[in-house]
Amino acid sequence: MGNVLFELLLVFLTGFLPVAEIRGAIPLAYYFFRANPFLYVAGLAAGLAGNLVVAPVVLYLLRFIERVILDDNGRFSSLRRLYVKIVDYARRKAAGHEKMEFAGLLVFVAIPLPGTGAWTGALVAHVLGMRPKDSILSINLGVLGAFIIVLLVVEAGATILKMTFGI
Repeated sequence: MGNVLFELLLVFLTGFLPVAEIRGAIPLAYYFFRANPFLYVAGLAAGLAGNLVVAPVVLYLLRFIERVILDDNGRFSSLRRLYVKIVDYARRKAAGHEKMEFAGLLVFVAIPLPGTGAWTGALVAHVLGMRPKDSILSINLGVLGAFIIVLLVVEAGATILKMTFGI
């Protein structure tokens, strides 16, 4: 039982990691739990939960870091100027596209490629100045989309390997 809990924790943490996210959590859950359907579903849920936690945590941390940079009393003045310049530029470029932000962010996060997950989505949402509530909903719907895509690819790949090589 202890080994199963450790493996579930690993799948959860993989879902939370910036590079792996759901793209790494699902194959890991398959590797650990493919022999037991109940544990496989639990592993999938753990990986999904790990990735769904990202948006609120990262958005909160980004707001905190922004407050530290902007209210620094001169300690980070060059960093503050650079930060304000980058954020202002990004928000000016995004101006007029507010209606597309929610759907665009959702699709961006749902594409299961490196650099397009919940971590990057939270950074994009923060820089664009999206409301946290909208950001979290859009990112988490995108995570669900990526979950479905990756799950289908893993299951299809496993089926093809079984049919081809009898693995």
